[in-house]
Amino acid sequence: GSFGDAAAFSFYPTKNMTTSEGGMITTNSKEIAEKAKIFRNHGQTKRYYHEFIGYNLRMTDICAAIGIEQLKKLDKFTQKRIENAQYLSDKLKNIKGIEVPYVAGNVKHVFHQYTIKIENGKRDEINKKLNDAGIGTGIHYPIPINDQPFYKKMDYNADETPAAREMAKNVLSLPIHPSVTRENLDYIAEKLREILK
Repeated sequence: GSFGDAAAFSFYPTKNMTTSEGGMITTNSKEIAEKAKIFRNHGQTKRYYHEFIGYNLRMTDICAAIGIEQLKKLDKFTQKRIENAQYLSDKLKNIKGIEVPYVAGNVKHVFHQYTIKIENGKRDEINKKLNDAGIGTGIHYPIPINDQPFYKKMDYNADETPAAREMAKNVLSLPIHPSVTRENLDYIAEKLREILK
């Protein structure tokens, strides 16, 4: 699940597995691993000796216990997400006005989110109608990063990120988590077909 020198994984409650909060870093680098361990413990290399400024990012025993149990179920959770995503894509792929997620042949997509692209700028209208029909949806990352206050200070030009801007206005996430049933997925597809006809 990574490339490069290190990868970060969130364990927020809506992620593919959770510890109730927190996350983890994976790396093959001893240097990065040691720095991460120091950083998570106030920057201390030994008690009360701070090599650099760090944070209190130590995981509690309770969170670790939750994570251990979640890890035992991760393969099952992942397989169910993949099956639900494939099933829903098959149901939606021929509906005009929707672009389903693309998965390259050499990739195992674990579908933290199942995000479709709505054409014709009707995302917000469709989102409301789905919510009114009892379907929980998500609009993830509606503001491009260069429009965030911190990045505005860096003098980014909005014209530099047209794809991000388009996606921010047109993507919608649908539920495919392990508790979603085939009947739920059929209902989602049926409602989208009705709305977009």
